[in-house]
Amino acid sequence: MAMNTASLEYRRAATQQASVVGLVIALHDTLMGDLRRAADAIDRGDIQTRCEQLVHGFTVLQQLEFMLDMEKGGPAAINIRRFYSHVRQQMLAAQFKLSSEMLRKQAQIVLEVREAWQVVDSSAAEGRSSKVSGNDAGRRQEPAVLAETRVSFSCSF
Repeated sequence: MAMNTASLEYRRAATQQASVVGLVIALHDTLMGDLRRAADAIDRGDIQTRCEQLVHGFTVLQQLEFMLDMEKGGPAAINIRRFYSHVRQQMLAAQFKLSSEMLRKQAQIVLEVREAWQVVDSSAAEGRSSKVSGNDAGRRQEPAVLAETRVSFSCSF
């Protein structure tokens, strides 16, 4: 129990200092964990854990969708919302079919999207550090693909 409390305190401290994209990354991490734990619970026949993890995963998806700024995000925000909807549909299907494989596949897809957000966050951090140092000469140009993935998020909880 003390380990869980320490882990929770660590996460809380990390998220208080995170950028908005950093919070999105943390929520993707949480969703991946929920999906994996639900898949493991299906394999063990643990109904209670499966349901708890999926309910929590649905809550995480809801928070991710709530953070999307559809007015400023444009087509990228629409595509991200579609992605979250797809993950939700697959979670429901896996629940009905008791398919741990479907949940693990969604966890892998969420990981890939999370990695893309990590690249965006790293690029933003580089931009912030070069503005602070005043050194624009050595700064890389942001690839067009990354520019298109930028989406405005609100940070309301």
